[in-house]
Amino acid sequence: MVMEEFPHLVSNNTQGLILESLYNATKGDEYRFGNLDKTKDNLYPAYSNPSIMRAFVSGWTGRRLKECNMTRSGERYAQEIIDLFNLDNTLSEFNSGTYTGVSLFGLVLWSKYLPEDSVMTKNGPRMIEHTWKAVSDLWHPGMKNMAGPWDRSYGYDMNRYVSLMALWFWTLIDKENSSLISKPQVMSHAADYAWAPLFAVLADAHKSLVREDIVSKLGTFQGEHTFKATATYPPFDNVPRTITTWLSEKLTIGAESFDEIVIGGPARNQEAFNPAVIQWDTGSQIAFISLYPTEKALDVEVSPNKLSLTYPYGTASSIFSLVVATFANKPNVGGWEDVQGLKVEVSGNVNETYGLSFAGAYGGSDSLLRDFEFWNFTYSMPPGFVGVPNIVLDVNLL
Repeated sequence: MVMEEFPHLVSNNTQGLILESLYNATKGDEYRFGNLDKTKDNLYPAYSNPSIMRAFVSGWTGRRLKECNMTRSGERYAQEIIDLFNLDNTLSEFNSGTYTGVSLFGLVLWSKYLPEDSVMTKNGPRMIEHTWKAVSDLWHPGMKNMAGPWDRSYGYDMNRYVSLMALWFWTLIDKENSSLISKPQVMSHAADYAWAPLFAVLADAHKSLVREDIVSKLGTFQGEHTFKATATYPPFDNVPRTITTWLSEKLTIGAESFDEIVIGGPARNQEAFNPAVIQWDTGSQIAFISLYPTEKALDVEVSPNKLSLTYPYGTASSIFSLVVATFANKPNVGGWEDVQGLKVEVSGNVNETYGLSFAGAYGGSDSLLRDFEFWNFTYSMPPGFVGVPNIVLDVNLL
């Protein structure tokens, strides 16, 4: 971006060093490829945010240095990303407050800085449009959150951590309507605020690629609605993931059905993968219930005020671990009756009794997740259980 936007501010010697660095980085990327061994590299075309940037750097650097093989490599890799996107018109790394923002950054680079004959220039604007269409259906302006599920997340409430999507919202609907607070530096994951200058430089180019009707949906809640989509992340998904999210004025329920070869999503990160999420507005905070992933497969049913979760390959040893918000006006939670602002009724074939533990900044048997304190409601299966584990949450605002 410095080479494109501000070359007049950089000496010729420094520009040469930048190009040398980009060349070395691109050559290094050529040796990167995904591997199922988690101790090795994970850069598949499905790993949306770094793969999009890899393709761009290769294509841009190859053209600038007249390295034809480097240019072709970037174009070919970009086509793999595009082919995967075209399956569902969704990013493989779907609905992440942080990484959807990075992917959009890369797609704006595709659209702005490459020549018209590039496959990236031809497809970047369309991919941005489809991505924002999904975001506009999942973003809740009143709660200032992207409703779940989240393939990778750095928290359970975007009002409490710096997300890159919040920076994009800022450029489109102003800071006060994004999920950023007045002093973002005190939010969790504050280091990501370092992206803000880059987004500011790209703001006008990006805005020109987002339809006005989509931007208008970001500012005002569009009323109760249900969003559906599919996404695919090979080689980790055995079948496409199916996403269903229901949004109402002060309550959202979102979940995805999946069948994968690992636990914790393709990133193999149980903290970041949130396949089933309930959020609600208590009047003083955005509270949450999130399923902590412990299985390779999940079947979900989402409908107004109801969430059903089933482990198709589950056994008598399966558990449903529900990460639940803490509440400033109710510091001690002894059961569902103490959860603020939401009535929760649990059914299914799980054991009626549940384990309850706490993760606090200054105590508790559990550890914080992404700087968030929580209560952990854990359901196991009854003694001698035979069948398919299932839990149903019926939830209503109080």
